[in-house]
Amino acid sequence: MSLSKHKNIPSYDFPEELLSEIFKRLPVKYVLRCGAVQKSWYSLIRTPLFISLHSNYQKHTAHVNPKYLVFHDTSNQEITIRYDDAQCQEYCKFDYPLDLPACSWCEQANGLRCLSTMFDKGLDYSPNIYIWNPLVQKFKTVPDSPLFRFEFEEIQWNALAFGFLPEVKDYVVIHVLKPSSTSTSAPEFFDYDYEKYYLHSVVIGVYSLNTNSWKKICQDKVFVDDMSVDQSVFVNGTAFWVGFNSHSLDQLVMYFDTKTNLVRKVVVPGNIAFHERQLESPLILPFGQYIAYFVEVNEDDPEEGDDDYGSPHLDIWVLKGDIGKFSWKKKMSVSLGENVWAEVFGLRNNGEPVLAKSNDLIAYDLDTHEPYDFVKSCDRLTPDYSYEEGSKPPFVISPFEETLVLFDID
Repeated sequence: MSLSKHKNIPSYDFPEELLSEIFKRLPVKYVLRCGAVQKSWYSLIRTPLFISLHSNYQKHTAHVNPKYLVFHDTSNQEITIRYDDAQCQEYCKFDYPLDLPACSWCEQANGLRCLSTMFDKGLDYSPNIYIWNPLVQKFKTVPDSPLFRFEFEEIQWNALAFGFLPEVKDYVVIHVLKPSSTSTSAPEFFDYDYEKYYLHSVVIGVYSLNTNSWKKICQDKVFVDDMSVDQSVFVNGTAFWVGFNSHSLDQLVMYFDTKTNLVRKVVVPGNIAFHERQLESPLILPFGQYIAYFVEVNEDDPEEGDDDYGSPHLDIWVLKGDIGKFSWKKKMSVSLGENVWAEVFGLRNNGEPVLAKSNDLIAYDLDTHEPYDFVKSCDRLTPDYSYEEGSKPPFVISPFEETLVLFDID
């Protein structure tokens, strides 16, 4: 008799309801490993029902789950996920998908990243938008925005934002465009006399991942002359950008509220805006339920009542309040002493800012404003002598959440 007939062969034919209850408790990294065990498991975890089940469970248990940080290498687009703790060990690493072009614009919402070639002038204005999940290595090409009918020379400025709406469990892309005075495409987008109002009119496109479709909105009386297109922030259903008005010399934050579908602005106070800054990107970051505005103050930039005047420091201002009732409040000021750079920085999950000091990363306690060692001996994560002032930082650090969204894409 063959010995093989007496072997105990394990059976994995558990009910799907039981498997779902087990898998939803696992981090995405290990859910994907389970999917490699057998085809039925792989099919189960790719269903929209399980993806939603896993997402809901992970959010409800977020307070006890590990916290992660994404380290985005802006030089080669490498993505490294690390634990947000004292060791900051590597959790996983991903290379940029070969099927995607090297996009200069990239923003994150939860575990998804939105990328676009819209601002790559060398690509002959090929304004494609992609949504990528680095954990599951799947990406989706977003349908063309209705605003893409404008030619490059017809645009005074345009801007993108990407965020998550927890109330409807949907990811959205916001595209705001201001036509130039010579635009021939503009009149068909507006219901009023465009020639009369064009100086202060914008077109807004809102894309929904759930419906895979865009809606178009037109609005006048948007007094924003220019925009910083490198970066945006999406908080509480509102997208924020940094803008500028040349006639009034106002620096401002423009925002689009997805609840009211309105574009508005809040002026940045002069004592914040007109310091000489070397922080080209990022300039604003999410800060809990608010946004933080970073200003590098140099020795030649006096500020009335500033105890730190005489030494370079980094001021962090927070935009607090409700839509239409925002106000600025200074959160903290940290000294940029010897070998401390503001070029490599980000925020931890608890909101603490991270800077580079020599070959280490340091974080600042939000209560005491004192620095402490965060990551030691990280030569690759800090600037070298070839770093060019004013260019993008070698690494941008931000909180990261795991998600299976897009895993059901073929």
